[in-house]
Amino acid sequence: MMTRPGRTAEDSSAMATGEPDGGQGGQALAAAVGQEIRSLRLSLSMAANQLAEAAKLSNGMLSKIERGSATPSFTTLVSIAAALKVPVARLFASYNQQADYSLVRAGQGIAVQRRGQRAGLSYELLGHLLSGEKYIEPYLVTLSSEAADHPGFQHTGIEFMHMLEGSMVYRYADASMELRPGDTLVFDANFVHGHERLLTPTVRFLSVVFNLRT
Repeated sequence: MMTRPGRTAEDSSAMATGEPDGGQGGQALAAAVGQEIRSLRLSLSMAANQLAEAAKLSNGMLSKIERGSATPSFTTLVSIAAALKVPVARLFASYNQQADYSLVRAGQGIAVQRRGQRAGLSYELLGHLLSGEKYIEPYLVTLSSEAADHPGFQHTGIEFMHMLEGSMVYRYADASMELRPGDTLVFDANFVHGHERLLTPTVRFLSVVFNLRT
C-alpha cells in the first residue's frame, strides 16, 4: 500500500478521504464527530492513548480525528464506537444538533410533584432543555412551617442552591449549617442532604441540579 510521507499504512486504512474534502459540510461533520468522540472519551476518564490502542489506531491519527482534521472510515468509526461502548450513531449525535432554549416568565413555572415530596414542600420547574448529553433541572423551592424535617435526599448530579428568602438549618453529609438569604451552596447530590430545621415560617431558594442523560 502506498502512503504519503509521515503517514503509516495503519493511518491510511483508517482514513476515508485523507482529510475532510467534502466542502464545509464535510468539515462540519468531521468536526462534530471528532468533538463527540473526545467528549465521550473524557466522560469515561479514558486517556487518548487508551482509546487509540483499543480502536487499533495510532495516537496521532486519533488526535487528528478528534480535532476534525481527518475523516475516519466507517470501519474505524465502528472500532472507536466499540471501544467507547456506544452505538456508531452516537458519534453523530452533535451534528446538526438543535440549539434549544427555555424561557419561563416570572410566576409561570410548572408545579412539579417530585418523588418523596411531602406536605409544606413545593417545587416550581423554571425550565428545561431537550437536547445534549447534559441537562439541568432548575427549581424554585418553597418550604413552609408544615414541612417535616427531612435531611434524607440523595440523587445523582451536582446541585447548586441559592437562598432567596428565610433561614434554615441544612444538612449535607456530616455537616450541618445555617443558610440565610444570599447564601450559596454547591455539592455532590449523591450524599445525603436536606433541611433539618426551619428558622423562619417560610424558606425559598433556587435549586439547580446538573446531570448527564442516561
